[in-house]
Amino acid sequence: MNSVKKILICPMDWGLGHATRMVPVIELLKEKDVEIILGADNRPYEFLKHRFPDLPVIRFEGYVPHYPKKSAMALKMLSDMPEMMRRADEAHAFLEKFVKKNNIDIVISDNRYELWTKYARTVFVTHQIEIQTGNYGKITKMAIKQLVSGFIKKFDELWIPDFEGDINLSGKLSHVNKYPLKNRHFIGPLSRFGFVNPKNIDKKPDVLIMLSGPEPQRSILEVKLKDQAFHTGLNTVILQGRPEDEYYEKMGNVEVFSHLPDEEVAGYINNADIVISRPGYSTVMDLAWFGAKAVFIPTPGQTEQKYLAEYLKKKGYYYYQNQNDFDLEQAIAESVNYSGVLLKNDYIILKKRIENLINQ
Repeated sequence: MNSVKKILICPMDWGLGHATRMVPVIELLKEKDVEIILGADNRPYEFLKHRFPDLPVIRFEGYVPHYPKKSAMALKMLSDMPEMMRRADEAHAFLEKFVKKNNIDIVISDNRYELWTKYARTVFVTHQIEIQTGNYGKITKMAIKQLVSGFIKKFDELWIPDFEGDINLSGKLSHVNKYPLKNRHFIGPLSRFGFVNPKNIDKKPDVLIMLSGPEPQRSILEVKLKDQAFHTGLNTVILQGRPEDEYYEKMGNVEVFSHLPDEEVAGYINNADIVISRPGYSTVMDLAWFGAKAVFIPTPGQTEQKYLAEYLKKKGYYYYQNQNDFDLEQAIAESVNYSGVLLKNDYIILKKRIENLINQ
């Protein structure tokens, strides 16, 4: 008989999304006779500790760039490249030592490009095959694409969290003419809520605000939305997306939670008339699981979120406004013209890929 496989799962730590979308992968692996180790940093580390208290979670240092207030994130990434590469080299060296010391058989990396190794089978999870650079020219786009493709090619397998056909959530981010790896698989959208039973929530909020993403933009948006919600009089629940804190506040018609268990978050999404959030891809997948109606506010300078907001608006799914011009009452009024979208994953392809990994 083969020995039990050891699997290390490491999500990127730019916000919570890369960690939350690993929940289905972890849940399906827990059904197998394998040993799972989770590696994360910052808020993903705290989230995974709370979500999977029965699994070991190691501190696997990452690098979170400071999001610009005005300029495009693509340009900021290029300027930060020397420091990012230095930190990536350190993380790669840590991985190599950890894999050898702990006899790791499989490494699943969600958007951590540096976590490839010759000593284990490696899987790279991403929806960003074609990173968007906005209006900053072909040279910037080509430079980033070449860098990203070079890293992805170091992995054994590529998993894309979306559907392959015309009905999809990621558009040209994932649906490209040529992929860095031939061994690539569309595994369907990944939502953390596919493995929980929504809690019955007595309250039915008019507005559910789900905050996410790195600073300083997360806090800038929170202040803006909290002020507007208070003045509208609408019953509003704000989820700060801060699993490291235990905070609750009620101010008139506005309730603020630092973090809630997935069952309660699911209950609020089910009950809310409208969700206001960033169009981070993990949030988009979560909302599509419920078929919830939403309004998006792209992170300023985040070209991927701007693309997703425009793409999903053209599809007729979700309305969006830019952060500087955001008007809560107007956004809610406009949202009636957009349907939302219900896209659930049966996880058949993902289960097959997991089975294939374990049996290799």
